[in-house]
Amino acid sequence: MSDAELVNQCLQGDTTAFDQLVERYRDRVFSLAFRILGEADWAQDLMQESFLRAYTRLALYDPSQSFATWLLCLTARLCLNARRNRNTEQQKMERALKAMPPSLTWEEQLYERERQRTLQRLILRLPPNQRTALLLHYYEELPLQQVAQALDVPVGTVKTWLYRARESLRQWMEEELG
Repeated sequence: MSDAELVNQCLQGDTTAFDQLVERYRDRVFSLAFRILGEADWAQDLMQESFLRAYTRLALYDPSQSFATWLLCLTARLCLNARRNRNTEQQKMERALKAMPPSLTWEEQLYERERQRTLQRLILRLPPNQRTALLLHYYEELPLQQVAQALDVPVGTVKTWLYRARESLRQWMEEELG
């Protein structure tokens, strides 16, 4: 069943339809929140808040658009607002690393894990707007237009943020890993 059909069923009072949407998008919403916030517990809380907000605002969803994009944009905004309101600089790096391909040697796997940890730690150093734009565009694979819409800025601003984020990450990676 499509997302739009599930949303329509929710709007008609079928709460089990929303459970299916939660099941379908829980991992992506948590992943985005975690990458923006840098803390699993905080990301878990914001994931729940995202789904609660989505449920209470389903009538605002435009079925001609992607539900996933709508939900991820809502999540990104919540996370940015939460970071702004929390006003803290304590951040933790991502705990879950992608599985290493078995063809890599032990040394290559160690190097790749270290590179991934370093990259995740450095992403958390980026200013929140650059980090969010980077995560939405590269990790969630949203087009620039949708990232701009999610962050309520012009596409040119998103391009600038992405350029600055990439340049900062490139420079920091060179300093860290040589």
